[in-house]
Amino acid sequence: MTFATAGFEQSHHGVGHHGAAHHDTGHHGMGGLPSLNRMAAPVFWFLVAVPVLMGKAGVLEIVFPIGALAVGALLVTRDPARFAAFTWWLWFLTPEVRRLVDYQSGWSVISPIMVTPFVVGAMSWLVIAQYLPMLRYRAFFGFVPVMLGISYAYVNGITQAGVAAATFALLNWLIPVTLGLYVALHWPIYPQMRDAVLRAFVLGLALVGGYGLIQYFLMPAWDARWLLNVGMTNQGLPLPMQVRVFSTMNSSGPLAFLLVTGLALLPAARGVLVPVAGALALGSLLLSLVRAAWLAGLFSFTWLMLTMPGRHRMRLIAVGVGLVLCSLPLLSVPKVNQAIVSRFDTLNSMESDRSFQDRQEFYVTFLFYAMTEVRGAGLGTIDTATKLTNEDGHLGILANFDSGILRVPYELGWPGALGYVAGLIALTAGMLRRGGAPPDPFARCAETAALTMLGCMVFEHTLVKVTGVGFWFFLGMAMAAKNYGLASLQGAAPAPVHEFVPAHHFQEDKQWTEA
Repeated sequence: MTFATAGFEQSHHGVGHHGAAHHDTGHHGMGGLPSLNRMAAPVFWFLVAVPVLMGKAGVLEIVFPIGALAVGALLVTRDPARFAAFTWWLWFLTPEVRRLVDYQSGWSVISPIMVTPFVVGAMSWLVIAQYLPMLRYRAFFGFVPVMLGISYAYVNGITQAGVAAATFALLNWLIPVTLGLYVALHWPIYPQMRDAVLRAFVLGLALVGGYGLIQYFLMPAWDARWLLNVGMTNQGLPLPMQVRVFSTMNSSGPLAFLLVTGLALLPAARGVLVPVAGALALGSLLLSLVRAAWLAGLFSFTWLMLTMPGRHRMRLIAVGVGLVLCSLPLLSVPKVNQAIVSRFDTLNSMESDRSFQDRQEFYVTFLFYAMTEVRGAGLGTIDTATKLTNEDGHLGILANFDSGILRVPYELGWPGALGYVAGLIALTAGMLRRGGAPPDPFARCAETAALTMLGCMVFEHTLVKVTGVGFWFFLGMAMAAKNYGLASLQGAAPAPVHEFVPAHHFQEDKQWTEA
């Protein structure tokens, strides 16, 4: 089932008491049994867990990608809300699955498992391709120059780095964008999408945050072995209470930004697990020792205080105070307190901080090259894609690029950067333009998550890979919330459809899609 247009007629199904259309996502099949849509993801993760518990995780090099593709193919058109939630679970857990496989079957420099979230996300192209005409409307048009800019850099990258490296980099850049467009086009089922994503993030924060604390105090053998294999000295020592927490992610940076994104969503969530998830996530965020993410979290809280509907601000304050109180037992541990306080103190003495000095020097020395690279270096010449350009599979010289702001013009070139930045500005401005939509706490949370990731571009490129999904996905969710709210105000919230319906069966309404 796919919705991308706005001209839906109300039917006998009506609208629920909260204004959301009743929508059966297939909770029960014949005879009251759970439907295939509902069981697909849990069965997949069960089949992933069994080989790990049996010590045969090596089979997951084949089972994991194929199984994830099967689940994605089932859900991408039949149940978009569960598809969105499933893709997030892949981003949450795939790096940890890879480490368990390496631990039980031997270290591999390049793992097919790590491509799985990107390939499953690419399935959204199947839906987007059917609704390309919708991109001519103002609400969605900003995605066009963004994708054209990336496409230019991809073609350029093939000539500079080769097909393999350029294609891998293309996935890093393009998949987050298309996932954002995918959820934006599904605005008629925004309530179902919102609820599915909130459930995934509440449980995901509890799992990822909780595992991060276990990692810090106990340091599982597979995580320690992986740190030794990759040689990531900036993550600390692979020993208990001497490591910067990276939990189920590849390093502390992506983990910290993911946790900040999730914490920004919690004020819109409900349930007994929400405070637990928040406390565990905050603990791991502190132990990641990523100062940029700490500042990002402060920005998120401030922006929510300024933009949340009035009656939700007191709840937001209560949540903030509760999280701080929950962190006190963790800070009472002497080693933890020393690590966090010493890292925090460096914010007051940035002039003597080596990391800040290196970043400042990088800006000074590389600014000229970034701004004068008219053609662009091309996709595949920077970041982890450089593994595919080296015969030994190790990272290249420009693997660590400390500035997202400089990376865009350097990698995309002037033609690509012009389209990318123009589309980015148009979409962000459209997201911030309320347009008379009713107040929506989740929309404000999604907006905050997107703006936070965008602001972190001064530290690193947060618009690609998992942090990029955090930006583009929640930009799309904020757009979907606004379109759904405007449609509800006009008394024409979309009625449910239980099967996939081709685009030409719907009529387009310019007033809604341009809102």
